[in-house]
Amino acid sequence: MEAVVGFIGLGLIGGSIAKGLKRAHPEIKIMAYMRSASRLEKAHEEGVVDIILDGIDRQLSQCDMIFLCTPVEFNAGYLKQLKPLLKPGAIITDVGSTKTSIHQAVANLQMERCFVGGHPMAGSEKTGYENSTDHLLENAYYMITPASEDDPMHIERVKAIAQALGAIPKVISYEEHDFAV
Repeated sequence: MEAVVGFIGLGLIGGSIAKGLKRAHPEIKIMAYMRSASRLEKAHEEGVVDIILDGIDRQLSQCDMIFLCTPVEFNAGYLKQLKPLLKPGAIITDVGSTKTSIHQAVANLQMERCFVGGHPMAGSEKTGYENSTDHLLENAYYMITPASEDDPMHIERVKAIAQALGAIPKVISYEEHDFAV
């Protein structure tokens, strides 16, 4: 069975993760939503995105993992929309540079068992999908901030994604992350 991965936002980091996943696992099915339809069309033409979403809808219930790749201030709202759509065993992760607000939202929504925070420590002076590459995260630290230690397999799945991208996964608490960053 092929894995299905969803992306909410497909800018520099989200696009780079999606491209890296397709490079490492061409069989993976990627669906994505973002406000800029033209960037999604480009990602589809390039073979990175298989399904373009018009919004947060039932198609996301097919996903094994969903990446929140929007600005930090929007992620909590997306969590609330995604909660009723998640299939059993699905994971939500994010790529935000700060973790406290997303982890508080996860706790408020009682989603600790399906959320594993993430922060790829990579970037560029350029932004947007058009500047994403399949190797942006190579040799970069990928900080993983679990919301719960209840399911170590979820943490291992996020670590495996980081490794597939050529990144170096490090698991720490979100409090430690925010203090260090």
